[in-house]
Amino acid sequence: MKKPEEELIQELERYERVYLKYKHQFSKDSYKRRKQKIKVFLRFCGRKFGVRRIKDIKEEHYRQFVAEVLNSMATETKRKYLLVLREFFNRAHLGIRVNVSGNIQRTKEKKLMKLLGILGIDLKSLPYEKTQEILKLL
Repeated sequence: MKKPEEELIQELERYERVYLKYKHQFSKDSYKRRKQKIKVFLRFCGRKFGVRRIKDIKEEHYRQFVAEVLNSMATETKRKYLLVLREFFNRAHLGIRVNVSGNIQRTKEKKLMKLLGILGIDLKSLPYEKTQEILKLL
């Protein structure tokens, strides 16, 4: 019997043109990188949750992936993953909403909190408007 993640990858390979739109403005390498990002997500869903079919992927699987895998990545890498996953979810008709800017904003807030902590400033002591102005600069 195949492992769940192997079944998910095989389904992606079988229906690649449906799930992963080839965009002419992208190179073949870019297409491969986008496909690889989807495979990372599918392997996570198969290993962690035992999901065997793409249509069985739920929003909770995506949320767990973001929390466990993407949060440790650099902001730009995370943004690329989220853009690829958003397109994948739309093409697979999964109904999972991906908020790219919201996830990036939280990452910036964490960095800002670390920076202000080093300077001895409590983020909560700043007015909300000032915090938003600072985040726009990052």
